[in-house]
Amino acid sequence: MTEKKQEKGISRRKFLKTSTVVAVGGAVAYGVASVPLLRSDRVLLRPPGALDEDSFLAACIKCGQCLQVCPPQVIELAGIGQGFGIGTPFIVPREGGCILCAGLPCVLACPTGALAHHISEGKEAEMGLAFISQPETCLSILGVNDLIFRLENLNKAGLRVNAPEELPQIIKKLLERISSDEKQNLNEQFDLAGDEAGIAGSLYAKLQKPEDLQLFTAFVRQTVQAKTSCRICLDECPIKQEQTIRFVSRKNDTSGKYEVWPLVQETCVGCGMCEEKCPTAKASITIVPRKKWKA
Repeated sequence: MTEKKQEKGISRRKFLKTSTVVAVGGAVAYGVASVPLLRSDRVLLRPPGALDEDSFLAACIKCGQCLQVCPPQVIELAGIGQGFGIGTPFIVPREGGCILCAGLPCVLACPTGALAHHISEGKEAEMGLAFISQPETCLSILGVNDLIFRLENLNKAGLRVNAPEELPQIIKKLLERISSDEKQNLNEQFDLAGDEAGIAGSLYAKLQKPEDLQLFTAFVRQTVQAKTSCRICLDECPIKQEQTIRFVSRKNDTSGKYEVWPLVQETCVGCGMCEEKCPTAKASITIVPRKKWKA
């Protein structure tokens, strides 16, 4: 009787052990088999200096060193949706473009050369290429000033949405663009005093009521800079001295009116700052990773 109980106990343990191994083995086998299925067709925007995709995936050891040394913290690590690319670094430009830091610390931190060590300047990055993906909403083409566009959106939102973030940026940009006479008029109209930083803070404090924001918007409409349509894609480019974008006047065959089109140049490296800073709801300019300029 005792021997039968022992045999029964052993058989039960053996069954449980075997079934567990089969279950785990099956799960692992399914996981391994499904990895190629999880390999995304989406090409990711890699950090500066990344080798071609196949070489990059072979060389990257997914250590995260590039992420740790990234000053603006815009590098992310790919999730399981990237299959074999899981754990590899990439950038989502709309959430935060690469500012092409001096010395490219992400490249220096890469221990394997997956981010090629022969580059040392942002203009050598070759991450991708910008293109006007939504010309129908591009403010430059539409002839709309970016500061006025952003202020109108704030007026519509009634200062409830994005004002703490948006308004200081608008004020800062305006103070950079307007003439000394216009600054004097601004100071007088809103009773401001002090240096530029003090004026910016004081002005922000005075624009917390809808009627005051409307007065400020009316003032901005009268400034000389308001006559120029949006140029954010170039203004925010970290290597704008390389003339990465030119603005060219073109005649619209349908309307007969002339429009100012941003034309991406060979010097664009696809860092993504233009896509991040584009003020339209859906970025009018986007980055195609790995794409290179063609004449």
